[in-house]
Amino acid sequence: LGTRPLADMLFQRSAVVVVVTLIMTAAAEVSSTVDKPGWEPRFLGQTKLKHAAFMEAYFSEDDSLEYEDRWNLYISSFDPLGGLDEVYITRAPGRYLSDVASWNLEVMDKSAYWPNNPDYLPSSIGGAEGVIWTSGFLVTGKTDGQLQMYDTTQDPVIGPYNIAANDSDEWSYHRVVWKDMDIDGDLDALTARFHKPLIGFTKHDLVWFENAGEGFSEGWTAHVVATNGPDVHFATVTLSAGGRDFDCVVVGEFFKERTSIYWTESDTNDWTDLSKVKSRVINADAGQVFDVLVDDFNRDGTLEFIASEYKTDLGVGQVTLYQFPEDFRTDEFPQIVIADGFQPHNMLVGQSMSPGSPKVYYPTTEYANDLAEDGLPHKPFILLSGDDDGCMYILYPDTEERDDWTYQKHILVNTTHTTSGKMAHGDFNNDGYEDVVVAGYTAGQLYVYTYAP
Repeated sequence: LGTRPLADMLFQRSAVVVVVTLIMTAAAEVSSTVDKPGWEPRFLGQTKLKHAAFMEAYFSEDDSLEYEDRWNLYISSFDPLGGLDEVYITRAPGRYLSDVASWNLEVMDKSAYWPNNPDYLPSSIGGAEGVIWTSGFLVTGKTDGQLQMYDTTQDPVIGPYNIAANDSDEWSYHRVVWKDMDIDGDLDALTARFHKPLIGFTKHDLVWFENAGEGFSEGWTAHVVATNGPDVHFATVTLSAGGRDFDCVVVGEFFKERTSIYWTESDTNDWTDLSKVKSRVINADAGQVFDVLVDDFNRDGTLEFIASEYKTDLGVGQVTLYQFPEDFRTDEFPQIVIADGFQPHNMLVGQSMSPGSPKVYYPTTEYANDLAEDGLPHKPFILLSGDDDGCMYILYPDTEERDDWTYQKHILVNTTHTTSGKMAHGDFNNDGYEDVVVAGYTAGQLYVYTYAP
């Protein structure tokens, strides 16, 4: 249900097809037994957290812990006018859902400028689970980002260890995906970054930091895969074309205002041979792309990706769903706008945009495990940050028809302030119902919801 740690973050298309084929075989004997839940969860309460921004909730691989204690909630904050910024951890949030106002939001560290997303750190990297916290942004005094690893199995946490400590420029980072880039058997840190100098052109890279087997350590060796394209968010995916599988990275290019795809033609998926790394533009008119997410959104066994796009010329944002074509290397990507009309608030300083990051989820365990009348899984719901419009949304699938991409756009919370943050979700107390936490950045609040009656 909630965010679970994964090494490569995404499953392969072939595996999904096999699963769906098995489900369809049994469709004649199985029919939907669970009513579709309504879109709106129940509000549990809110608590103050100044400049609450990015957040994630992770479920520990340590099954010796009690269920509630396997969940940790991580929240970043950043102040445009301040110095170093705080990051927070809330352990076992499911134990305190009945009293949100008294949540223990513990300062985990204060050693980075503009901390962004806290991404999962598997225990295979350094012998203990944790997070790797990305940081850095465009704001003056906040441009020197880091990639900081923490062992969060300890209290207090151990770290940070900045694997990007050898950077010669002030790079900003937003996401890390753990992936074996050099096929040596261990996971490396794949990321995108940008550096915007006071004078000159913005630099941006798709880059990976080599895991040399030294665990929690600093200054990993950086290997640039591509320049002048990837900058903020991306997603990995395996695609088939021409009778073989390809290791691919779907990229939202914020500064170039387009979506692109990168892949390696190496037979072993080795990204160290740059002569075999290829790319192409998917949509040159996407607008500013804040985030991309790969999933099987209609649960028909075929992956798609969605992109949150802001049209700078129109001042309006949208969510576009892209279908992977038969041959992603040459064919056009069919695209469908599934939500639009996002209008950010104006800012006195800097540029605003909307929408922000999406996440897919099911409201209940029962609904997640149930099958629709066609024998396929139900379509998931989509959480969507409005970013600079100050709202959090739920995109609610209109029907179970697999070729119907109509979604109802509902406002979960309107913070009535300039900017909302990100969200996290999971069944934090093992009651079978999904819980949702929303960050209100400008409002300085966390809003907590549950699908439990």
